[in-house]
Amino acid sequence: MRQNEPTHDGTSANGTNSTSRRRFMAASALVGAGAFGLGGPVGSVAADEHGGGMGNEEGMNGNGGMNGEFEDDVDILNYARTLEFLEAEFYRQGLDNLGCSGLLDAELLADFGHPIRTRVFDDLETIRDHEVTHAEVLGGTIEDLGGDPIEKPEFDFGTAVEDPDEFLATAAVLEDTGVGAYAGAAPSIQNAKLIPPALSIHSVEARHASFLRVLGGDIGFSAAFDEPLTREEVLKRASPFIVE
Repeated sequence: MRQNEPTHDGTSANGTNSTSRRRFMAASALVGAGAFGLGGPVGSVAADEHGGGMGNEEGMNGNGGMNGEFEDDVDILNYARTLEFLEAEFYRQGLDNLGCSGLLDAELLADFGHPIRTRVFDDLETIRDHEVTHAEVLGGTIEDLGGDPIEKPEFDFGTAVEDPDEFLATAAVLEDTGVGAYAGAAPSIQNAKLIPPALSIHSVEARHASFLRVLGGDIGFSAAFDEPLTREEVLKRASPFIVE
């Protein structure tokens, strides 16, 4: 997929862009411990087999340990809605600030050829639109359940929406966090009818994460299993960007 083809400005793209890739891996380390250190898939399956799986009011038990993290389904949906707002606003600000030419200045993209370089900005706009749609649908579902959807918080992403390499690295971290968040919260859902749409969002978030990982020079599917993140782990990663 990656080639030593000319970049958008006609210069040769040689080498491995080690500085940007180190930056990418450093950002990815923010979620590494949480994403792969919360018990294994065997523990999750065992919890499900003992009555703590999806659709069970008790939530996960054993190594998964999701009991008590959420008050009810509305709480779970508002939790997910907050993350979707965060991702949508991150992409909106970053893409608006950088524009197509600014994004293509990223060292991480320097040695990509067609079709990645010609489509990457449009693809990230599509991801942004997905996040907006997710937040809207979650809000409507909350209202259908008789709850109050949270309003969009105020966010501050600092230089992550100004520097193209930091933007791509942070996007990968946020997408990985979203995948872990859905995996961690889904077993606590009480209304079984909410599980299929929740899983459909989760699978799309995983596709986003895979795409961003590839842009960062990593493999998009580095493990056979995705591990759940606890609410505490997710909020630890999201809260630095949330002003109010």
